[in-house]
Amino acid sequence: MSKFDSNLNNLSITFDKLNDIREQSLAISREIVRECSKSIRNIHRNDVSNAKEHIKIAQNKIEKLKNICSEISEISYAGYVLDAEREFVEAVLFYTFEVNGYIEPYKKFNVHPSSYIQGIGDTIGEWRRKALDHLRNLDIKKAETYLEIMEEGIGILNELDYPDALTGGLRRYADNARSIIERTRSDITNAFINEALRKDISNIDKNEL
Repeated sequence: MSKFDSNLNNLSITFDKLNDIREQSLAISREIVRECSKSIRNIHRNDVSNAKEHIKIAQNKIEKLKNICSEISEISYAGYVLDAEREFVEAVLFYTFEVNGYIEPYKKFNVHPSSYIQGIGDTIGEWRRKALDHLRNLDIKKAETYLEIMEEGIGILNELDYPDALTGGLRRYADNARSIIERTRSDITNAFINEALRKDISNIDKNEL
């Protein structure tokens, strides 16, 4: 075999391996996103038991993904891998707060740090949805607990002053989260005012009787 053929053969073997790992990691990443989406939907339906099962499946797939990507740094930083990690963080944070009432710390995750902070930003949106659900049921106090955890989440993002190249666009996530929190605070304030007015009107009606 000539030097040219040998060189080409080695390159082909390397790229074949890279492509195989890429195909495997892409398929697993899609499965992770799918399981995490199911977990989040279950939590919105107040079905934490099934939510936990989907998280367990996603956790196993995250570990499998890490093992596959461990020897190829190019793949471990691929967009679809980071997206899967972010979705996993979001699902776990959402579930953990629902069950235990706190934000699961970064050290509990085997993900890139940028995926963790992006996951916090995404979870703030899910917490807003839960807050609105409770407002529709006139449970202002419960809605306030979600506002409080949203504020804790943005507090973490605000303290991390690092370049976007390291954080994966932290400023954009923080700005979006801040906007979501302000809208939620406004919604809760309006609900509180409306409830106070309703009680005042009810008292007036009773006095007239």
